[in-house]
Amino acid sequence: MADGLLRLLHFADLHLGVESGGRTDPTTGLNQRVVDVCARLDEVCEAVEADGVDLVLFAGDAFKNQHPSPTLQALFAERVRRMARAGASVVLLVGNHDLPKMKNHKHPFSIYDALEVDGVVTAERSAVHVVSTGAGPVQVATLPHFSKQQVLARLGEVDGDLTELIEGELERRVKALGEAVDRDLPSVFVGHCHVTQAKIEGGQKMFDYSDVEVSLSTLTSGQPFSYYALGHIHESQVLAHDPFVAYSGSLERVDYGEGSRVTISHDGRIDAKTSAPKGFYRFDLAGSELAGEPEFRCVHAREFVTVRTPELDHVDPLADLTRRLELLRAERSTSDAFVHVVASLERSDRARVPINAVRDLLADAYDVRVSLDSPDHTERRDPRFAHRMSELEALEHYLDGREDWTEDRNALLKLGRDLIAEVSE
Repeated sequence: MADGLLRLLHFADLHLGVESGGRTDPTTGLNQRVVDVCARLDEVCEAVEADGVDLVLFAGDAFKNQHPSPTLQALFAERVRRMARAGASVVLLVGNHDLPKMKNHKHPFSIYDALEVDGVVTAERSAVHVVSTGAGPVQVATLPHFSKQQVLARLGEVDGDLTELIEGELERRVKALGEAVDRDLPSVFVGHCHVTQAKIEGGQKMFDYSDVEVSLSTLTSGQPFSYYALGHIHESQVLAHDPFVAYSGSLERVDYGEGSRVTISHDGRIDAKTSAPKGFYRFDLAGSELAGEPEFRCVHAREFVTVRTPELDHVDPLADLTRRLELLRAERSTSDAFVHVVASLERSDRARVPINAVRDLLADAYDVRVSLDSPDHTERRDPRFAHRMSELEALEHYLDGREDWTEDRNALLKLGRDLIAEVSE
């Protein structure tokens, strides 16, 4: 570039193909949630075009699973091509949802290598790639997703503490990446991994987590990289500023676990916890150093809102609920949002609050779900567990209903994961 800066963009975790809660879009014939993700990816493309981005770093998990349909692959490829036509080189890192489970099977990005697509580099192994850009060559050190199974396959039979052996192997891999870098050329790090210090939001399912964690010090100690572009954790967050280590997070929300939570009390008081923003990072390099603070840019992700209305009035519960939802709409928009109304009332009053009447109160929302909870303790089947799910999913759903355990949620999930894994062995 004329100003000597190298312009980069970092995003991750599309999970294209997730369709939960979506209806068929009449214009495209696609599920609305697929359309949503494509719209967010179009926002990334617009930034690439407007800013003259030289290098796009995608930190893994393009698709819902390892076998996306031809339609989903085409939707993703069209947008990769759009970035390349804008003059950007694109690095596609393989995430855990992109990795095939069978040996010798190809991942969804393999087609770019087979066709030798100009300006697109795919990364499925730990390596340093020298990528040509309009602003000159850039070294991209890549660390794809890894699991205990993969590390054990490499190590063979092991003696001693497995965790220590895996940590040692990871440390060697990361150190080797740093040693392979030419210090005279710009370099960045791209990884799809679970850093121990990362915060995990409620919407990220337990089966998305890695069974191997890497510490921040292992990634950064003695390394030449000024920017670490991370994927795998869905909540955007900065783990360190020097060097700059960040998860860009996912571009779209998946479910209510990633949404806002609002409680409207009988006296009209509104307590709200706003959802974390979704977006990507834009940053520039001057040589090997950051040229200013990386900028997180928000995208227009669809809103998910859980609305709790405790202790509805026994005299006219529907009128009370109507009043509270009007207060909500005066405070914030529910247009095109997923809204889950959790109304607390006496069991004998349930028939007085028709579900369709509640939905009509939020007619501008994309989807409205209604749960009528009663304070009595009559034993009944919890509707959250009416369909088949894994032990880990059941645990997460249960903890979703225990707001008094919010601060301990991540620790309880980790304990549950470890216990289930131990029992399954």
